[in-house]
Amino acid sequence: MFGLTKLRHLFLCVGAVHAPAAGSAQEAAGVCALEAAVPVEIAPPGSDLELWTMDGRRLTLSGLEPPSGAAARESLQRFFAERLRSGRLVFLAAPTATPDRWGAAAAGLFVEGEGSDAPLVSLAEAAIGAGLARFRPDPAAFACRNGLLAAEEQARRRKLGLWTSGEYHILDAGRPETLFGKKGMVLVEGVVGAIGEAGGSLYLNFGPRRGDFAVVIWKRNLETFARAGTSPRMLTGRRVRVRGLIDTAFGPRMEILSPAQIELLLGDERVGSSERR
Repeated sequence: MFGLTKLRHLFLCVGAVHAPAAGSAQEAAGVCALEAAVPVEIAPPGSDLELWTMDGRRLTLSGLEPPSGAAARESLQRFFAERLRSGRLVFLAAPTATPDRWGAAAAGLFVEGEGSDAPLVSLAEAAIGAGLARFRPDPAAFACRNGLLAAEEQARRRKLGLWTSGEYHILDAGRPETLFGKKGMVLVEGVVGAIGEAGGSLYLNFGPRRGDFAVVIWKRNLETFARAGTSPRMLTGRRVRVRGLIDTAFGPRMEILSPAQIELLLGDERVGSSERR
């Protein structure tokens, strides 16, 4: 049985959990929209970290990049199993209408927080904040990115979970030699030195030499950045953090498809800071 305070909180946060009308908060905030979420039962997660509803829908937790190592994945599996165990409240927000090529719909899950009267929390944000996963900049999570990035930053500063391992360190764009041989999603920080253009691509160059790190953005995608309030052409001289896959065929490069892959860094966020390593 759930306490009166918990039920009152749920009534306030999820009072209208039936099918939302067009233009609702669910459409505006997607996987972040707790107020438009619906109750759901989730099957116990297996070692593959797949999430399935009890009625047979396959889900991918939007905004969460699972770790690659076996031990780290086992820790995340235990975290999921504890928060999704039978008898605990779980709410599903905005599963995408069209699943990905593996048949999974991007969605947000909200679960009970720690403590009898704790509010519901984003499962992705809780896992990232515990250092068990990183932020994944998929389009469905763009509206949630501030909370997810803040959770990742806190875990990194506190050196929790993944952030105790050198495998996940933020890489220095000014040292392109360290980018070769990297696999999977990586985070790279540096100052954009100049903007270049060639054919249908825009280049954010982090150094003056041919072999220096560069970010590639297809011009056809610039409208996506403009709609998000981001102008790559205005990043000259700015310190940024980018996340994605490294391509070393023509020097260390990273193709950016979404504005969620770029963070504009302010204040004391510097590549040389030991607290960020």
